[in-house]
Amino acid sequence: MTLYIGENLKKQRKLRELTQEQLADILGVSFQAISKWERGEGYPDIELLPTIAEYFGITTDELMGMKEIRDSADAEKILKQQKENMSKGLIRENIELLAEAVKVYPNNYELLAQYAVNLAFLAVDNQSEEYRQNNRKAARIAERILAECTDTKIRNRVQAELCNYYLNLGEATKALEAADKLPSMYHGSEPIKMNILKGEDLVRLTQWNIHHLTNVFCQCCQRLADMDGQNDTGYTWEQKIEIYRKAIAMFGIVFDKGDYNVSFHNLSFLHRDISIMAMRAGDFELALENLEKAAEYAAELDGLPDVKPHVSLLVNKLEYNSAHNGKNFSDTSCKMLLKHLPDSVFDGIRDDPRFKAVESSLRK
Repeated sequence: MTLYIGENLKKQRKLRELTQEQLADILGVSFQAISKWERGEGYPDIELLPTIAEYFGITTDELMGMKEIRDSADAEKILKQQKENMSKGLIRENIELLAEAVKVYPNNYELLAQYAVNLAFLAVDNQSEEYRQNNRKAARIAERILAECTDTKIRNRVQAELCNYYLNLGEATKALEAADKLPSMYHGSEPIKMNILKGEDLVRLTQWNIHHLTNVFCQCCQRLADMDGQNDTGYTWEQKIEIYRKAIAMFGIVFDKGDYNVSFHNLSFLHRDISIMAMRAGDFELALENLEKAAEYAAELDGLPDVKPHVSLLVNKLEYNSAHNGKNFSDTSCKMLLKHLPDSVFDGIRDDPRFKAVESSLRK
């Protein structure tokens, strides 16, 4: 438990316009002791606490910051609940929970940051007014956090999220300006700490970096292929499919024992997208093959236990934990994939027995 004695001691001393030396004389201690307490590098002896509280005309509870401690504990409970809700796709419940929480703790920047994330993460039509209002509100919250918060970790995370809020609002220039304020991936803490840490800590961080960068590689391939044709990257359908295959191959290199765990999600999406691109390219056989794979991986993801260790050499110190997931839907992965099948793009294979078998497997 963190006590707030140092902060409160400094606050009370400054209210009375005392120097550290003057307060030290009053309390009969060295000014170095006062300096140390105010820096949070130690606490006064317990026998001295009533004397300090009496001198400043406050209670010992106020001196120790018991209200702040209780508030912090309550906020942690709320954050734990919102994390659990997010792992279950209960985003509207989170918005209600956090909307009330930030009224009680208006200066808790972690609660505010999570409130903004959930507002923008809610699964609604991105052309709807609700979507715009949620992202506009999330952007305002993020802007306030960046104007007031001094915690570097929170600031960097919120700065990155702000890029997404602006982008969701169609404000690409603002999104780019916000992105330019972030450190590059080469100057982030994870690559640098690989040169500092040793032993087990180094192995775990390096494996986490491999896991993370595999997902980044997947995202790069998806953006490069531009499946929806929004950015005119100039690739043919066949080339786009080949780019997606390289992303799938990378997952196979890293998770060579088949322990994809949370990456079953990526693989299901990649194969689903290939099936759509194959339909547009007129390759029905390829579309069916990848639709079957997409369904297989969706079922694997739905069947994962709450915790499952990785065994592949490059990630064997890591484990999958469902509590660390975040999703904006409460359906299973199979049900989510099933919702895509009525799309007209699949009309050419809709009557094929293999297509019907995929539909049937996803309904189970």
